[in-house]
Amino acid sequence: MSKKLCLILLFISVVCLCGAEAQNSKLKELEIKFYGGSLTDKIETVQQAVEMDGSVNGIFTDALEFVKSYSPILQEDARMIKLTRIIIENSSRITGYSNLAKTLCSLFYTYSDKTVKIAVMNVIKNYKPDNEFVESMNDFALSCLKNYSSGDTKSISDIIDALGSIKSLSSVRVLFEFAVDEKLPEILTKKAQETLLAFSPDYKNEIISILNSGTPEKKLIAFRVVIKNDVDTDFFKAEIAEKALSNAITYMGTSVSAESHILTLQFEALSELRRVAWTRSSGVIVNLFKVAEKEFQSGYISESSFIDVMNGLVELASGDAGVVLSDYLGEMNVKAENGEPYSSNLVLSVIKMLGALGDKVAFDNLLYVGYLPYDDAVIEASRIALAGLKW
Repeated sequence: MSKKLCLILLFISVVCLCGAEAQNSKLKELEIKFYGGSLTDKIETVQQAVEMDGSVNGIFTDALEFVKSYSPILQEDARMIKLTRIIIENSSRITGYSNLAKTLCSLFYTYSDKTVKIAVMNVIKNYKPDNEFVESMNDFALSCLKNYSSGDTKSISDIIDALGSIKSLSSVRVLFEFAVDEKLPEILTKKAQETLLAFSPDYKNEIISILNSGTPEKKLIAFRVVIKNDVDTDFFKAEIAEKALSNAITYMGTSVSAESHILTLQFEALSELRRVAWTRSSGVIVNLFKVAEKEFQSGYISESSFIDVMNGLVELASGDAGVVLSDYLGEMNVKAENGEPYSSNLVLSVIKMLGALGDKVAFDNLLYVGYLPYDDAVIEASRIALAGLKW
């Protein structure tokens, strides 16, 4: 029995030895072909190794040393570019190589070829690149965006993926550029917007910076990224909505004309604040009413939109709403007294809101409604509102 066991062990040893020799033979053959051949032979050798098992991984190390040494000279050669790209794409098979990440980064800097740079970006995420290199990636990404053509869709998609994988906050602004660029197809702008979701909640300062200084379109995109992100809490969303609304109010207060993105931002932010019942925004909501009144008078927003603002005022700034709406009713009363046309629906809405609030500050203006040439429905609503005031 012992003799039989020894024979089995001897057989296994011989098989393993033969296997090891065969593996070494494969690697040796590849190395001879690689070092003895042309650039075309080197490409074929590495492509062959890609299809083989890990026993030939040493060839990738040899190939990396070669491209590291000769890339500064042959960086414009199409064959060298192809070889370098294959090595980078298979860099995970390189083991025991000191400063692999540094070498990959050096190839990014050495080559002007876009495919090589993108190949580095796709694998460098595994090595935690430093801030300087990430900034270089960001600059490259922006240059690709600037020079985009219809044939670059795959490249831009890969760049967005790479920036999203590395997840450096310095890339947030870059991704926003992709998210709003009109020359990109919708599939890419949406991908950039979705990629931004992964940066939550660390992107708060970047989001606020864009709300403060970005273009109207970027402000709107920044706000929507947060609101659509299921990771962000309602508290966080309400903070951003308040900031977005404040910026929209400031913008409209200094603008000589309406801006569609800002108007959209204004009402989407209000809607979010109402959803969360964010009463901490009362001061902003009062300011919104003042701006919205001017927007309505200028024809920038509809009557129904203006009434939405008033509803938000009642819900989120009830302590101030009585005075604000009573003053507005007083202004409408003056116009009615002067025979100017009025919207029955708008006057009714204001009166009903004052009645619901029950703030006695509205007494004089509600009482005066009964002495003016309003229609019967308005006068009756004012009587009901007066009866509901709290004393």
